Amino acid sequence: MEIVVIGCGKVGKTLVEHLAIEGHNVVVIDINQKNVEEIVNTYDVMGICGNGAIHDIQLEAGVNKADLFISVTSSDEINLISCLIARKIGAKNLIARVRNPDYASQISFMRDGLGISLMINPEKAAADEIARILRFPSALKVDTFAKGLVDLAEIKVRPGSKLVGVSLSDLNRKFKTSVLVCALQRQQKYIYQMVDLLWKKEIKYT
Repeated sequence: MEIVVIGCGKVGKTLVEHLAIEGHNVVVIDINQKNVEEIVNTYDVMGICGNGAIHDIQLEAGVNKADLFISVTSSDEINLISCLIARKIGAKNLIARVRNPDYASQISFMRDGLGISLMINPEKAAADEIARILRFPSALKVDTFAKGLVDLAEIKVRPGSKLVGVSLSDLNRKFKTSVLVCALQRQQKYIYQMVDLLWKKEIKYT
């Protein structure tokens, strides 16, 4: 995949590291020559020193052929303008880092009007992740779906837990909960993953 990343700060460097490891063709743009040289010498990527919001710089970086354009500079406005220019010259998918809460209420307009595929706020994402951990302190992993309406949590049933010996069909009745179990793993193997089978089998937690 052809990817252009604007901004070689902490977020940009982390993105480039993962993208390079995955084998994508990455071009980075940053106004700081030292940052560009550092990231080019560390990873197998190309680098351009310049303002990513400039039309000619983007053409030099091949944004017109990019499958993905990511702008993660420290300036929300530069990120938005960069995405607008990238859309005009042919980038297929756009991601912008936007931290100002004032823009939060305009996400739909920016997505539809400016053609930005995704707007991310790393600080808010980190805060949301901490909040999820606090809601499920015993969970090994928590994933969120449907724009935050559904949480999928992975928990380990340990010896002495109130869940030990309880069949799945009795779970809701005994604990007065609306939790839906969608998979059960025992000894590194999934016994089943079909929701339709959960209430047909009297499998108990052990």
